[in-house]
Amino acid sequence: MLRAHHRLPATAPNSSRLFSAIAALIHALDYSSGDEKEKPFPSSARDPPPSPPKLTSAHVLRTLRGLRNSPLVALAYFRDCENLGFRHDLSTYSEIVRLLSAPPGHKEKLVSLFLRLLNSPNACAAVAAVFGRLKRSSHGSTAPLAFAFDALIKAHAARRNARETVAIFRRIGGLGVSPSVRSCNFLLNFAAECGELEMVTAVYDWMKGFGIRPDAYTFTILIKALCHAGKSEEAFEMFRRMKEMGVKPDKMTYATFVAGMCSCGELNLGYAVLEETVREGVILSAIDYNMVIDGLCKENRLQEAEMLLQKMARQDVTLDSYGYSYLIRRYCEVGNLVKALDLYEEMASKGIQTSPLIVSYVLQCFRKLGLASEALLYFQKFRESGLSLDKVLYNIGIDAHCKLGNMKEALNLLQEMRDKGFAPDKIHYTCLINGYCLKGEIVNAQKVFEDMLQTNVEPDLVTYNVLASGFCKYGFVDEAFDLLDFMVDRGIEPNALTYGLAIDGFCRGGKLSEAEILFNILVERGIDQSEVLFSAMVCGYLHLGCTAHAYMLFLRFAAQGRLVDEISCSKLIGGLCKDGNVEGASNVFNTMLEKNVIPDTISYSKIIMAYCKSGDMQNARAWFEDLVRRGVSIDVILYTTLINGYCKANRLQEACDLFVEMTKIGIKPDVVAYTVLLDGHLKETLKQGWLGIAKDRRKIEFKVKHSKLLNSMKDMKIEPDVVCYTVLIDGQCKTEYIKDARKLLDEMLEKGLTPDAYTYTALISGYCSQGEIAKAEKLLEEMVDRGIEPDMLTFSVLDRGILRAREMQR
Repeated sequence: MLRAHHRLPATAPNSSRLFSAIAALIHALDYSSGDEKEKPFPSSARDPPPSPPKLTSAHVLRTLRGLRNSPLVALAYFRDCENLGFRHDLSTYSEIVRLLSAPPGHKEKLVSLFLRLLNSPNACAAVAAVFGRLKRSSHGSTAPLAFAFDALIKAHAARRNARETVAIFRRIGGLGVSPSVRSCNFLLNFAAECGELEMVTAVYDWMKGFGIRPDAYTFTILIKALCHAGKSEEAFEMFRRMKEMGVKPDKMTYATFVAGMCSCGELNLGYAVLEETVREGVILSAIDYNMVIDGLCKENRLQEAEMLLQKMARQDVTLDSYGYSYLIRRYCEVGNLVKALDLYEEMASKGIQTSPLIVSYVLQCFRKLGLASEALLYFQKFRESGLSLDKVLYNIGIDAHCKLGNMKEALNLLQEMRDKGFAPDKIHYTCLINGYCLKGEIVNAQKVFEDMLQTNVEPDLVTYNVLASGFCKYGFVDEAFDLLDFMVDRGIEPNALTYGLAIDGFCRGGKLSEAEILFNILVERGIDQSEVLFSAMVCGYLHLGCTAHAYMLFLRFAAQGRLVDEISCSKLIGGLCKDGNVEGASNVFNTMLEKNVIPDTISYSKIIMAYCKSGDMQNARAWFEDLVRRGVSIDVILYTTLINGYCKANRLQEACDLFVEMTKIGIKPDVVAYTVLLDGHLKETLKQGWLGIAKDRRKIEFKVKHSKLLNSMKDMKIEPDVVCYTVLIDGQCKTEYIKDARKLLDEMLEKGLTPDAYTYTALISGYCSQGEIAKAEKLLEEMVDRGIEPDMLTFSVLDRGILRAREMQR
C-alpha cells in the first residue's frame, strides 16, 4: 500500500484562465491572516504581492474538501497547485477522484485524470490505492465507485491494451469494488474489438464472480466475439444460456446471432432464429434477412430463399435490391435465365432500383447461354431505362455485338463509352480483337491491337492468345510467330495454352502441316503442361477427320503415363465410335478410368450405342452397369439406347425387362422409348412368321402388345410423334390391318402432325401388299399434293406392287 506522502505524477497545465484565477484566489485566501482577508489586494501598486507560503499535502487536501460542491473549481485548483511546483500524493489524488465521481459526475475530466495516472510508474498499484481510499470514504454508496470504475475502464481502453485493461479490472474488483454491468459491457466490447477472445471469456467469468447479472447487450457481445472466432457451437450455447437465465434477446442480439451463424456456415441455425424473431414479434432489418438469403442461394436452396423474400414483404420489412441480387446472381450462375428475369421484373414492379451489378448478372447469363442477340436487346432496354452504365456493362454490350459480327456497332459503343469518360481497358480491346478474328478480318484485329499499344494499354496473355489463334486459323503463319516473339520482348512468356490455341487455330484453318511442325518443335523443347499441347493436337486431328492419327497420338501420350484432357478424350471416343472402332473407344475409356477420370454421360452413351450397333450387347450392358455402379444418374436416353440395342439383336424380352426396370426406378419413358418397343414387337411378330407360327395367332399377340403399350402411353400423357405414328402404321400394314393404318394417318393429320415420306411409303407398301394399287397411287397423289416429295424407296415400293399385281392378273 502506498503511503500518504507518496508523490503521484503531475497533471498537465490547465489552459483555463478563469479556473486558474479562481484557484489562485482561493489559495491566497487560504494562507492569509484575518487582516489580509479584509484587504485582499496590496496597499501600494509598487509593493509586490506577498508570496504564498509553501504548499503542503494537508493544506491542499483541506482546500479540495472545501470545494466539494464545486468539483470543476477543485480540479482547476488541483492543476494550479501542480503548476506551482506541488507534487500531488495519494491523498490529494484520491480526493479529486472522489469529487469528480460524486453525482452527477464529470466522466471526461475523470478519464483525463486517470490517463495521467496510468502513465506513471507502478500505475496499477497507484490506481488500486486510489480506489481503496475511495471505497473506504464512500460510506456504503456504490454509485461514485461505479462511476469512477467506468472512467478508469475508458481510460485504459484509450491506451488500446486489452490485457492491461483486464488486469486493472481484475485488481480493482479484488478490492471489493463491484463494477456496473455497463462497465463490464464496455470492457467486453473493447476486448472483443481487439480480438482477445480469452480476455472476453475471462471478463464474463469475473462478472459472474462479482454477482453481476448480464443483460442482453452482454450476451450480444459474447455471441459476436465467439462467432468472429468461428466458435459457432459455443455461440449457440451462449444464446441458449441467455434464455435460461431469463434474459430476453433484443433486436441487436437476434441480428448478431443470425449474422454470426451465417458467417460460421451454420445457416440452418441462423435461419431458425430468424424465424423465431417473427414469432416473438421482433422485426429485423433487411440486412439480416439478406444474409440468410445469400446463404441459402450459395447452398442452392433457391426456393427457400424466394419464400424468405416473400416473408419479408408480408412482415413489412423494407425490401432492397440486395436480396433480389443474391437470387438473380445464383439463378444466372445455374443458367436459369427465365427465373432470373422474373425476379428482375418483380423487383422493378415494386419500385426497387436496380444496380449495374444486377444487370451484369443477367446480361452475362445471356452471353453464357449463347444468346448474344437477346443480350443486346436487354442491354438496350437497360440503357433506355436511364440506368447508369459502367465499364463492365459496356464490355458486355461490346462483346455481344462482336459475337454477332456487328463490329461497327461495337466500335460505336466503345466511342460512346469514351465520350462518357470511361477509358477502354485491355478487356474491351480484347473483345474487339476477338470479334474481328471471328469474322476473319485479321487485318482489322491487328489494327485494334496496334491502337491498344498506342494508347498505352498493355495487352495480357489472353489478348495475345486470341490474336495468335486468329492468325493461325486464317493462315497468317508468319504473323503468328512474329506475335509470339513480340510477346517475349514485352516480358510476357507464351504458355502452353498460347501454343495450344495456335495449334487449334492451324487445324481449324486447314493448316495441318503447320500445326504438326509447331507441335513437334514444342514437344522437343519439353514445354511444360504438355497435356495442353497433346490435347490440342488430338482435337485438331479430330476436327480434320483424322481420327486414326488422333488415336495414335493419344496412345503415345498414354505410354508416357499421361492423359489428354477430358474434352479431348470425349471427342476421341465419339470419333472412334463414329468410325466403328469400338475397341479403340473402349481402350480410351479404360485408360481414363485407370487415371481415376470418369468419362461423362455422353461418352458412355456413345460407346453403349456403338456396341449396340455392332450387336455386342454383352459389352454394351457391361458399360451400362459400370455407369450405374458409379452412382451416375441414368436418364431415359441411355435406357432407350440399350433397349433399342436389345430389340435390334432380336432379344425383345430383355428389352421389355429393361423398360420395366426403368419405370420402376422412377424414370419416365418418352415417346422414343415407346416407339423403340413398338417397333421391336413388330419385328418379333414378323420373326414368328419365319418360325412357322400361325398368322392369326401372331396378329392377335401383336394387337394385344401394341394396345398395352399405347394405353401405357396414354396413361403417361405421352402423345405419339411422326416417327411413332410411322412405326404404328407400318405395324398395322404388315399385320394386314390396312383400315386401321389409314385411320392412324388421318389421326395424325387431325392433330396437325405432318407425315413424312417414310409414313406415306409405309401405307403405300401396305396397300400394294394387299393388291390395292389404285389406293396406293391415290395416296401417292395425296402425298405430292401435301408438298411431300416421294423418295426412291416410295417409287420402288409402288413399282414392285404394280409388277406383283400384273403377275397375279396373268
